[in-house]
Amino acid sequence: MSVVAFTVSPVNAEPDTEGKKPPRSTNPLPAPPQMRDLDFLLGTYTCDYTPPPGGKPAVLRMTTKKAMGGHYYYTDATLEPGKVVGRSSFGWNPVDKTFINQYHDNWGSSGTYTSSGWKNGHLIFKGPLNQVVKPDASGNTEGIKLGLVDDYQILGPGHFKDNTSFTFPDGNVLRGSYDCRRG
Repeated sequence: MSVVAFTVSPVNAEPDTEGKKPPRSTNPLPAPPQMRDLDFLLGTYTCDYTPPPGGKPAVLRMTTKKAMGGHYYYTDATLEPGKVVGRSSFGWNPVDKTFINQYHDNWGSSGTYTSSGWKNGHLIFKGPLNQVVKPDASGNTEGIKLGLVDDYQILGPGHFKDNTSFTFPDGNVLRGSYDCRRG
């Protein structure tokens, strides 16, 4: 966990002379409108995973909900077989004007990805993934740093596809895809 210190200057604030706490705002900062571009993820989906050649098919079950008043979307997912449980946190970075996705799972894998938004029917997230190869309860295990690309395409209401690719340090690339349907 990192701690960031910053100062906020109140605007039009009056000093509290009576020792009372100021009333809570009934109109907090609304979620960025860009978040609506991720609404296709909301709900519960079952995704059939088509692995790279030599891999085994799998089923991903995921549920995505709004969090923090819609400023973030949290996706909780379970991949079978293997009982890999992961969470992705999607949001909008207003400074860089990009979408962000932070991922972590119960194996200890983690990654941070960014996307500049929808282009020609594709929403592409790219970034580094620290992939645990063999989980170990000691907290010390083997892993590999990969380049990850998630290429989302909406195929219809409640139906999207995520074409994934993993780039290894030696340049080899493995590709798979998730075909996801709501319900």
